[in-house]
Amino acid sequence: MLLHAGWPRTAHLHHFRARARFVRDATHIAWESKLAAMCRLAQALFSVPLVHISTDDGEGRFESGLGLDGHDKDLASSLRAAAGSPDGTLIIEDLSKDARFAANPFVIGAPHVRFYAEAALMLATGIRAGSICLFDTSTRILTERDRSHLKDLAQILSLGLTAAASLRQASRQEALYRLLANHSTDTVVRGNLDGVRLYISPAVRTLLGYEPEELIGKRAADILHPDDAADFRKLMEDVRAGKIEQALVEHRQRHKNGSWVWIEASIRLTRDAASGTADGYVVSVRDVGRRKEAESRLTYTASHDPLTGLPNRILFDRRLAGEIARAARTGKGFALLFLDLDHFKLANDTFGHQAGDAVLRAAANRFRSLVRSEDMVARLGGDEFVVIQSIGDEPSLCPQILAQRLIDTMADSVHFAGTEISTSLSIGIALATSVNLDADDLLRAADQALYQAKNAGRNTYALFEG
Repeated sequence: MLLHAGWPRTAHLHHFRARARFVRDATHIAWESKLAAMCRLAQALFSVPLVHISTDDGEGRFESGLGLDGHDKDLASSLRAAAGSPDGTLIIEDLSKDARFAANPFVIGAPHVRFYAEAALMLATGIRAGSICLFDTSTRILTERDRSHLKDLAQILSLGLTAAASLRQASRQEALYRLLANHSTDTVVRGNLDGVRLYISPAVRTLLGYEPEELIGKRAADILHPDDAADFRKLMEDVRAGKIEQALVEHRQRHKNGSWVWIEASIRLTRDAASGTADGYVVSVRDVGRRKEAESRLTYTASHDPLTGLPNRILFDRRLAGEIARAARTGKGFALLFLDLDHFKLANDTFGHQAGDAVLRAAANRFRSLVRSEDMVARLGGDEFVVIQSIGDEPSLCPQILAQRLIDTMADSVHFAGTEISTSLSIGIALATSVNLDADDLLRAADQALYQAKNAGRNTYALFEG
């Protein structure tokens, strides 16, 4: 059996078994008609009144015979039992003179059988699966040619039995594979080397909202997210070239409703069984949207300050390294602004940590509203913030202008639990130029400028001019 006893007896399993029974029954009907034809051929070839063929390949027992008023089954069973079902060929020219058969009721009584020949039918596995039997009421001698013909008939029948068993096995496998593909939660796709889908399982309805027929004959690239297209195209080129036998990739495909679905695709190159040449691919696809969302949350948590939601030191360091590389490549510098809330510790100690947290959140929101989306404001820790500002040719992008706006936005008190908490802001500015593109040097320069602003009375900014 192909199915284990522990499998649930679902409607899908019943459907598979019903399909397997249908294939088996159809095969059996065709086989019975072939046995009858072989009986007629043997009767004509050997000029005997009775021919009987029986088969039992483990899938079912079949018998077919001609002659002697329907006595063939009982007669054949009786004589086969006495002969002991040999694996080769047995020829008895006169049953009445053989001790094994002399007292047989079909020999001493009607129809008074005298001649008996039997050839075993063998499967390719070497297992006996039946026999072809010839009977006559007269003694006779089979010529070498007749013996050869009997062996040939037995071999033809044996080949037919083996082929029928293989067909049933293939049909069961096909039914099982279709069951697995049609009811798998993963979407199964078969495509050719041009990337055109030849088959897609019904699970695509849940995954992407399409009917399978809507995607068959089309390429995955047709509904691929533009940002993922180049990498996917390169992957498929490598698969087609035989450079990659299998791969696991993630990309986005467009749902029928227009949304984008993150999927994981396990792709395997397939080869022709006879020639070994690549002939297509099989891919198993699943939705990994929830996992990607969880990964995004983890990434966000690891790179953002939980109190203010601003990027933290990890993300700031990464961005600073990127800005330095860009400045070295393009020659366009940027400004680094070091922000520190004045007298924050006093406010925190006076009104409590919750009030201090409220001040930090309010400051973060105000800074965020003034910094362009392409620039960055981050919290380094405590009451320290930092801004990376790209510098262009526009006068409005002058870091001193941004610094003054940031200072002005802290002029308004922060309201917390009926209390107004006042604080101010000091800022140190360092400019990254073609000769000053070291991260540590820039941070030290901005910190020194901040120290100058503090010494100048706070609530102001200073530009490093070292």
